[in-house]
Amino acid sequence: MKWRCPNLRNTRVVPFFVSLLVANVLQAIGTLINGKWAQDRAVQEGVLCHAQGGIKQAGNVAMALWSFTLSLHVFMLLFYRVALTRKLCWIWLSVGWFLVAFVVLIGPTTIQTPERGSYFGPTGFWCWITQQYPAEQFFLEYFFEFLSAVLSFFLYTAVLLRVRGNLVKTSGRWNLRFVPHGERWVLAIRRDAVDGYMMHVAARMVWYPVAYTILLIPVTIARFVSFSGHNVSFRAMMFADFVFNLQGLVNVVLLLTTRRFVPDTEALPIFTPRKRISVSSPEALGITPFVLPPPPPQAARQDSVFGATKEESEVGESELGLTRTVSASTVGTVGSQTPFLHIR
Repeated sequence: MKWRCPNLRNTRVVPFFVSLLVANVLQAIGTLINGKWAQDRAVQEGVLCHAQGGIKQAGNVAMALWSFTLSLHVFMLLFYRVALTRKLCWIWLSVGWFLVAFVVLIGPTTIQTPERGSYFGPTGFWCWITQQYPAEQFFLEYFFEFLSAVLSFFLYTAVLLRVRGNLVKTSGRWNLRFVPHGERWVLAIRRDAVDGYMMHVAARMVWYPVAYTILLIPVTIARFVSFSGHNVSFRAMMFADFVFNLQGLVNVVLLLTTRRFVPDTEALPIFTPRKRISVSSPEALGITPFVLPPPPPQAARQDSVFGATKEESEVGESELGLTRTVSASTVGTVGSQTPFLHIR
């Protein structure tokens, strides 16, 4: 399957999405180790258990980090239209993976104490951060996951409102407005070609944080119920873990669905600044649909209806700058309804 989208080649989105998929691979590896515990019918303390704890934490933290990074990058691309250089992209990738490694290694190397025991160890049906470190369980993993989901949702929503024309900046101030369904043409005034092409892309990318949050909820509930001292059944925990590990599949499906709407960014001026609309201009309030003015009283007169002579009608028509097109079949016809043609 070709995951690479050539239309995104100048946006630096692909490296961040690859990092997201690597995070999904780490999550999958951590889950596959559960097969060992199922075979032994017990979760045993040891090197493999510690490795599983670190791999699972690395995958979950990396998933949260790169989901937010992708959201922030798309936000900069479509909201502010700021390009990311190749150098800055590599710096961003290096710092991101360094942060993931730091969060995972700080536990067993710095936080772990002999009094509280091992940092990574058996935690029910698999190995993870042990219950002797409840604050670390939340702040070094769950906190990143929830923060990523919430921030990504707001960023994608802001992008969608921006490209649709609901969120605009006029005279240095941000304005948010909504219009009835029948007046959506007003929003099109705020959009240029780039926003018009990217509106469908942004509408689908909002589903990334939504899907991430939905898949995160079951395992979070199961974990917090377990931490509170209540028993969680094996089937419930396996179901929650199964749903959580669907993130890689969901990301690929969303990518394949979204890429169909991505235009060729090599030809599209994606980094062109938006047109600026002054708050005092008519565009700031929308454009009133064009309505033809009523005809002047002289133009409404008909030759025979009002009893005017042909010469009088021709004089009145010449004063108004109007001419009549006639054919042989209509010459001499009384009360002709042939329309006047306005010649500029």
